Amino acid sequence: MTVLEFLMDVKRIPYWDRTPAISDNDLEDLINQVDMTKKNEQYSPYPILGSRPQQYIPRGLFMIHEGQAWKNHGQSLTQLAARGGLSWAEALAIIEGKDWRYAKHDENAAEVIVRKMATEYMKGLIP
Repeated sequence: MTVLEFLMDVKRIPYWDRTPAISDNDLEDLINQVDMTKKNEQYSPYPILGSRPQQYIPRGLFMIHEGQAWKNHGQSLTQLAARGGLSWAEALAIIEGKDWRYAKHDENAAEVIVRKMATEYMKGLIP
């Protein structure tokens, strides 16, 4: 079991039954920080699902949004990458912290936004 899987299991326990108690907000912060410890993966490529030829964005762009990936897809970013990655729209929803149901699903618009964010991330403009 990974740390992330453990934290997600803990999150399924009602707050009042957790011992020791940890608030939902603190638990969400931990979930979002799990991958931040993997500094060597910060610039590793993350696949864009269905792109031809295969395209990638820096994995670090998602690292603090692991919790949103779980909310939207019920899988970790690693699991999603193993199945082919995320579409441009799915990536944008996760980065923006939006529930997939309420996110923009326009792939072309999402691609432009995510590419700009990736460029800024690589230049160090996005932490």
